[in-house]
Amino acid sequence: MYCHKCKKKLDLPNKKIGFKETCFFCEVDLHVCKNCRFYLIGKPNDCLVPNTEYVSDREKNNFCEEFSFKDGLEEDNSKSKKDIAKKLFENPDSDDPDHDPDQNDSDNGFDSLFKD
Repeated sequence: MYCHKCKKKLDLPNKKIGFKETCFFCEVDLHVCKNCRFYLIGKPNDCLVPNTEYVSDREKNNFCEEFSFKDGLEEDNSKSKKDIAKKLFENPDSDDPDHDPDQNDSDNGFDSLFKD
């Protein structure tokens, strides 16, 4: 188990995290969405478990009963919703096999939205 903030390995005796547990190294909360194996930006409530309650701050402790500490360090899953939306806007047809990314079609571009 690793802290989402400092990325240091945590050796917890029973591998359980209390609601108010903090990291031994950086003292951030551990029972947070960003340390949960179900945390995934883009899903409803950024959680793979359906119908979970909304958590406003993903880095503050919460009382989610579905919390399960993720086992290892994963690739950075901390892209913001703004980054995801921007990527989708810039390349909306990325799944389209006929889409030519080198084609400069001003009718479909962002600038064309504001031209007279």
